[in-house]
Amino acid sequence: MDWQRVTKAFTASLLLAVIAAACGGDDTDPTPTAEATSNPSPMPTAPQPTATPDAEAEVIAAYLRYWDLYAEAVLHLDATLVADVASDEELQRVRDDVEMLRSQGVAARVVLEHNPVVIEASATSATVLDEITNNSFYVDPETLEPQEGEGSGETLTDTFFLEKVDGQWIVVRSVRQE
Repeated sequence: MDWQRVTKAFTASLLLAVIAAACGGDDTDPTPTAEATSNPSPMPTAPQPTATPDAEAEVIAAYLRYWDLYAEAVLHLDATLVADVASDEELQRVRDDVEMLRSQGVAARVVLEHNPVVIEASATSATVLDEITNNSFYVDPETLEPQEGEGSGETLTDTFFLEKVDGQWIVVRSVRQE
């Protein structure tokens, strides 16, 4: 006996039964009764569920918020600005970036064009792949001048790993593709 075929047939039958039950597949007569048709009072309406944000949109919004705060961190040379949106590991990476800039006597004005895509997501973790056009430039750490500058236009591809912690998405790790 081919047990693999039997298992597949059983699984398919079980799946069909579950689908039929979920669809309310009962055999009751759908014809309205005289009582139902003669009662003109409206049926009370159940409260409509409020729309929850699309999971991918929520992840992308959290990811872009991370970048907004990262931009502030490297402009003001203050890594603590990302503390609420980054894990300890990612916060350390930002601290390293800030220290590198400080040691060079500059800050950075981040100018990026993002193209993020959620490539994997669950209720508690997500992975974002982003092809970034980088036009960031150095500024004076005291005056934050210039306001505008020429960036390299370099294209970077980064993968960011996010986790939902206490109801909020945070960046836990990032990897730059070579």
